[in-house]
Amino acid sequence: MNIGNAKARMQKTRDYLQGELAKLRGSRTNPQLVEEIKVNVYGSQLPIKQLATVNVVDPTLITVQCWDKNNVEEIKKAISESELNVSPSVDGNIIRVPLPALTEERREELVKIVKDLVEDAKISIKRVRREFLDSLLESKNSEDELERGKKEIQKLVDEFNKAFDEEFERKQKELLTI
Repeated sequence: MNIGNAKARMQKTRDYLQGELAKLRGSRTNPQLVEEIKVNVYGSQLPIKQLATVNVVDPTLITVQCWDKNNVEEIKKAISESELNVSPSVDGNIIRVPLPALTEERREELVKIVKDLVEDAKISIKRVRREFLDSLLESKNSEDELERGKKEIQKLVDEFNKAFDEEFERKQKELLTI
C-alpha cells in the first residue's frame, strides 16, 4: 500500500461519515432523510430518489412527488415503516411527510449517535494507518524510508482526525440549536 492508496481510503471514510451525518436531522430538514429509503417496486428495492422528487417545504415538512402514480402507496408504506417514525399522507401523487419538532432528549440522543459515527471513522483511519505501516515493514524499506512513511501517514491521520472533530463540532452545534 502506498501513501496515495492510504489517503484515498481515508477520504472514502470521510465521505461515508459526511453522508451519514447528512442523514441525521438537526434543526434543518434535509431531503436525504427520505431519499435513501428503499421501496419494493418493479421487483426490486429502489431508493426513493430514483422514484420521485424529494423537496423540503419548510423545517417540518418534506414532500415526495412520485413520478409514477402506481408507486405512491408503496413509497408511503416504505416511509411509514422507516426509522423516521412519521405518518405520511397522500395528496394525489404527492406524499407529505410531516416531521415533529425534536425534543431535547432526542437531540442529545442524536449527538451521541454522531459521536459514535465519528469514533468509528477514527477507528477506520487507525486501521488504514496500521495496514500502511505493516506494508512498509514488509517491503523491507531503508530506515529513512520507514521513518518518512511513518511521518507521512501520521500527518494524514492527524489531518483526518482534525476534520472529523470539526464535523462533530459542526453537527453537534446544528443538533443542539433550536
